[in-house]
Amino acid sequence: MKENEKSQAQLEMAESLKVQVDLEQEAHQLEEDIHSKRLRLEQRQLEGLPIIELLKEEEHMAYLEKQLERKRQQLNQVEHKVNEQQDTLASKVREEKTWQSIKETRKEEFYHDMKIIEQNELDDLNTVRAYMLTRNG
Repeated sequence: MKENEKSQAQLEMAESLKVQVDLEQEAHQLEEDIHSKRLRLEQRQLEGLPIIELLKEEEHMAYLEKQLERKRQQLNQVEHKVNEQQDTLASKVREEKTWQSIKETRKEEFYHDMKIIEQNELDDLNTVRAYMLTRNG
């Protein structure tokens, strides 16, 4: 059961890491889009851009920056979730190791006890055999 809990924690963390990577890529793409639009806008301003178009472009830039800010907030939340899941996974790994150690100790104790029982039975058989040999002798 501890192994299943650890596996579940690993799956959840893997899913969160995938979401984190996707958000990082989306944020990076937005940053590149904003940067390239700024450069293009500056170039168009030098060429003589009508004020209406400038305002539209600025509005669009503000929209992209808000999207970027939302992505960054989502990314922060996902990073926090990943950190929590890393802690949970580490705890599950420790629990599983502890459980495996206890299980192995119990197994060794069981085999040790079985060897003692088996040895006692062999000793009893040898005692009976020795008695029978001396009696029939």
